[in-house]
Amino acid sequence: MKQAIYPLSADPIHNGHINDIILLATKNGLFDQVIVAIGNDCNKKYLFGIEERLALTRMAIENSGIEPNKVVLESFQGLLRNYAFKKGVKFLIRGCRNSKDWEYEEALSDFNGEYGLQTLVFPASKEYRNVSSTLIRSVVRDGGLVHKYVQPVVKQALEERIWGVSLIGVTGNMGSGKTTLCEKLVEYGTKKGVEISHIEFDKLVHSVYIENTELGQEIRRSLVKNFGEEVVSGNAINRRKLAEIVFGDEEKRALLAEILRIPSMVRLEEELKTKKGIVLVDAAYFTEYNMLPIVNNNILLVTCDEEERLRRIQARDGSSLEEIKEKIKAQHSVEKKREIILKSKRFFYEVDNTSEPDIETILEKIQASFPLGVRA
Repeated sequence: MKQAIYPLSADPIHNGHINDIILLATKNGLFDQVIVAIGNDCNKKYLFGIEERLALTRMAIENSGIEPNKVVLESFQGLLRNYAFKKGVKFLIRGCRNSKDWEYEEALSDFNGEYGLQTLVFPASKEYRNVSSTLIRSVVRDGGLVHKYVQPVVKQALEERIWGVSLIGVTGNMGSGKTTLCEKLVEYGTKKGVEISHIEFDKLVHSVYIENTELGQEIRRSLVKNFGEEVVSGNAINRRKLAEIVFGDEEKRALLAEILRIPSMVRLEEELKTKKGIVLVDAAYFTEYNMLPIVNNNILLVTCDEEERLRRIQARDGSSLEEIKEKIKAQHSVEKKREIILKSKRFFYEVDNTSEPDIETILEKIQASFPLGVRA
């Protein structure tokens, strides 16, 4: 069996490690097996302990779709060349992001070559050229979301360790009662001494484009430019008119989502800085706009009888049945939402909210799984 050792600290492992190196080294017959060797220097201060780093790395690799028999996880201490020599492995693989990395890898290759080891250096892709474990830890410490750079299990572990927060998305179709359920969970949790809070994503986004700031003004100018002057009046948004324009047109819905994407993420990051414990992020479009990674693929799916949903929407919005059905078309069906969520292999619990839900049981399910932490 042709083996190679890929050494790293994995504090934490990120998608550059997985996609640019481990995946490439294990496909197309380059190596039969890669030993991911996680270094453990007793003199170095790590965010995660060695067992946590091993567990996080294992789960991240499993979730990436790499064949399990292609990767072996081990920890080591001391010189890499001694570890490789004792294992009888002749190849080392390393990553390289820039010229500074290359100079270091060149010197290290010469040093390890004294023991007959050959080093293969994999250049980083453009997507991960500036991504490092140090950068990721720094971004999270400053309150940033890093779902583009790490697997959900890693992002969750970082947020739990650094922020003291476990994120759960709450989603469902219009009129299913997502917000009401969240409010009940917060109220009941508070009585039971559980630190739990609720962010209503739709209201959060709405607050961005009505605020009297340069950002708010820029967003309103963009809405007028793309959807017409009738959707904006001063700082106010004619949400009904905007809905009429975008809900019947997939391209315009996507355009609106793109206009609001970065501002809404900025506001969400700011809001999360103020939270501790379990945070319920309530949003209707988690599956439609690929928002699952934001909450680490952890989802409460709220369902409700269709007749009851329509009754609730009409009572709440005063909309006609035709208007409601047009808006519903913009959402995935419950079956489609469930199918997408279940593919993520993370926390999932479904709540039928047609009648009064069992809040105690729902909270027990949440508490049994959060914070998930790092499981060996």
